[in-house]
Amino acid sequence: MKILLSALALALSFHGLSQTTICGTANEGGSVTLTAPAGNAFTSVTFASYGTPNGSCGSFTVGACHAANSQTIVEAALIGKASATIAATNGVFGDPCGGTVKRLYIEAVYSSTLPLHLASFSGISNGHSNILQWQTTNEVNTQSFDVERSTDGRHFSVIGSIASANNSGTNLYSYTDNSISHPVYFYRLKMTDQDGNFTYSKIIKTEKGSTGKLEIFPNPVTNNLSISGLNAMGNLEIMTLHGASLKRLSITGNTQTINLANYPAGMYILKYTTGRNTVYQKLVKQ
Repeated sequence: MKILLSALALALSFHGLSQTTICGTANEGGSVTLTAPAGNAFTSVTFASYGTPNGSCGSFTVGACHAANSQTIVEAALIGKASATIAATNGVFGDPCGGTVKRLYIEAVYSSTLPLHLASFSGISNGHSNILQWQTTNEVNTQSFDVERSTDGRHFSVIGSIASANNSGTNLYSYTDNSISHPVYFYRLKMTDQDGNFTYSKIIKTEKGSTGKLEIFPNPVTNNLSISGLNAMGNLEIMTLHGASLKRLSITGNTQTINLANYPAGMYILKYTTGRNTVYQKLVKQ
């Protein structure tokens, strides 16, 4: 099948940051390759549809056939990278409309990269609120993090802002969204430096009832720390506030105990990783 591939650039300016939009299209069976110039990286995906999208770069629209996971898959492939190739196949996106010849349209934004490194960004739902956590390193002239929320994964609005610690070490942040009325939400971070330059994180999804609540007890702890709500396929790690690893261990069940009797008094971080999800909890050792 003949591949239709276009790369059209439109120069945009946001808050003093020169950003550029680039588009790519391919027929089913082909692939879209998008590449940013040296020193740049993709910061957001403004449109992605595998199905029967229409329009031209800057005005793409979703057609009658559309894979709902298009945005998430393309963002995972592009955000934070200088180049990526995405195959326009059912093997990547699934088949949203059997018997229909499909195509892939993508519109993405790249800009000069910020010194800030976002090491992780995750979210969990406890049924009453959504808890977002992220970890950064190399915050040089970083100003703030805006938390943006969406119910459809495409249209976002700011729901909160957190000032940056603005240091070169490891920093841990947390934001709790208590105003939830939908079962599914999408979140992203807008990370802005002191010159007004900014970039977006990947988009994460929270779903009520999809993730168990991680609980630690007691906190503060003197000897044994009990942890519940675990997945047997995950891992636990005790870290300092600066991100140095002190202890790693595999999870043996839904509940686990760690002996911290020999640890000096102070504050630590418990890191829980399962699949692609990472959760951090602060704990105090007495």
